[in-house]
Amino acid sequence: MNDSREFYAATVDEAVEKASAAFGVPRDRLNFEVLDEGSTGFLGIGARDARILVKRSEPQTDVPAPDRESQTLEYADERSVEPVEEEPREPAQTQPAQIVENGVVAEDAPEDLILAVDEFATTLIDAMGLDATVDAYDSGEVISVDVATEETGLFIGQKGETIDAIQYLLNVAIYKNRPFAKRIVVDSEGYRQRRVEAIQGMAHRTARRALREGRPLSLPPMPAAERRVVHLFLKENPQVTTSSEGKEEDRRVVVSPIH
Repeated sequence: MNDSREFYAATVDEAVEKASAAFGVPRDRLNFEVLDEGSTGFLGIGARDARILVKRSEPQTDVPAPDRESQTLEYADERSVEPVEEEPREPAQTQPAQIVENGVVAEDAPEDLILAVDEFATTLIDAMGLDATVDAYDSGEVISVDVATEETGLFIGQKGETIDAIQYLLNVAIYKNRPFAKRIVVDSEGYRQRRVEAIQGMAHRTARRALREGRPLSLPPMPAAERRVVHLFLKENPQVTTSSEGKEEDRRVVVSPIH
């Protein structure tokens, strides 16, 4: 069997895992080329998936499929929510003094940095004409900015465009003349976690349908950060594999059943 196929995932390692599962070949037997190592971008802006090209010529029946531990996934609420841009991270939790992220100790943000974030966010939102309360604090992995307002829908904007623009401007302005410390994440009424749960629910439903119909199915076009949520959510499902297809604004995740 001669076959070559591109695989996309959040990292090269995850793309290799998907290729291994799709071809039923152990990782060390795969012949692949790294086309793009991918990038997390900045605040999800400019992020892109890692991409590999797998070239395979040996008979698939001669190689036993790798053992993969079956795991039961608990899925999020499947209520429909319009797609919006979202950071592919778990919600940050308050930590005492330090946390370890990817083997690196994250120090507490300086008090003057927190104060600057709070003041700039308050000034920016006031300039928008919104009556809101701003609370900026170090939540360990990131600097969180919670905004409470009766005009939450207006603050978030269509498909999250307004809240993401505010978050981007805040990061650019704060770190323009000071060294980068931690990402600044703006949220309102738990919007970002609800969006992650909605994407996970969408991914779960698509995977079930792909298995039921025995064919690949694609999700709606999503930004890189949202595609990453799907890849991470479904990577432990031994029955499906995911890849990204399309270009720019039309790029989407394809969920394929593993036969």
